[in-house]
Amino acid sequence: MRRLFFTTIMLLWVTFTFGQLTGTKTIPGDYATLAAAITDLNTQGVGPGGVTIELTAGNPETAPNGGYVITASGTPNSPILIKGNGDTITSSAALTAGALNDAFFKIIGGDYITIDGFVMQENAANTTTTASSNNMTEFGVALFYASATDGPQHCTIQNNTITLGANYQNAFGIYANSRHTSTNMTTTADITAQTGAF
Repeated sequence: MRRLFFTTIMLLWVTFTFGQLTGTKTIPGDYATLAAAITDLNTQGVGPGGVTIELTAGNPETAPNGGYVITASGTPNSPILIKGNGDTITSSAALTAGALNDAFFKIIGGDYITIDGFVMQENAANTTTTASSNNMTEFGVALFYASATDGPQHCTIQNNTITLGANYQNAFGIYANSRHTSTNMTTTADITAQTGAF
């Protein structure tokens, strides 16, 4: 019984250790889309030395409905770099009407993340600006806490061009707020510990 227990522990350790993302991952190449790479990042986590997820130049993409959601965390020695190489990310044309939390990128509680070198462009089909029925993108990059004690820390947003709806009153290039959750923008839910701040 003891041997079975240790064998199971070793298998779980090997699966966890070798499943983490490390080195440079290219799109296309290692992943077909940026969404697939970020999903794997959130599922597998970051291994020793960190990971660079790099969109190959000349490879524009459309963000998923609501945006790319990053919940994984890096560390000082194993950071996460998501590199755009000047590629354009267009927002989805299928945003939920009336939602106030659409973004190109949402960092929810993640730490040591850099988003670098993207051109983020509102979809030309998104034109409704009335808040209750809008189909616009609110944020280029939004930072939210995962819980009242777990906010995103040590994140860098650099070398990006963000173009949102000029006539939309709820448009912010970079947004960070520790007064509400990522899903309920209109109800105050303040952080309860310094670790929830960013």
